[in-house]
Amino acid sequence: MQEDVCTPAVCTNSDLIVGFANSGTELTAWLTRYAGEPMVDEVDVVAARDLRAALLTLLRAHSGCAAQDEVAGAQGYLERIAARYPLVPRISAEGCTLVPAQTGVLGVFGAVLAAVTNLAYQGGWPRVKVCKNIGCHEAFFDKTRNSSGLYCSPACSSQVSMRAYRSRRRSA
Repeated sequence: MQEDVCTPAVCTNSDLIVGFANSGTELTAWLTRYAGEPMVDEVDVVAARDLRAALLTLLRAHSGCAAQDEVAGAQGYLERIAARYPLVPRISAEGCTLVPAQTGVLGVFGAVLAAVTNLAYQGGWPRVKVCKNIGCHEAFFDKTRNSSGLYCSPACSSQVSMRAYRSRRRSA
């Protein structure tokens, strides 16, 4: 997994979403680093896991890997919890973005939801996907011209190709 260098001051929308989605077993450390707070309690970690799971379901849908009932459940969950993490517009001469109204861990959850919203308004939300390589499933931002990327890296793409080649050879 890549080192997470995402901080509120320098993090792009896609970086924040991908970093949060890929936090995995390092979720508590990621929350602590991003929130800038020394202590993250168990309630925060459980809420982060639930939010992360719902977002990962939607990212799997972007990759064509999620069942429709899973997607509906994740969307319903996100709609229900969104009110807990209010967003406010930040208006400047350059434009307008949504930012969290809260600070701390709740602000981090709001920042993730704001990043999704801002990225969706920019047209980039469907490009945040989960790698289709079995055993990888890292989130990534699809930078291909036609948004057809399925793997987080050339190494994962190569592994899938080699697996398919070996499978064809065995069956022949």
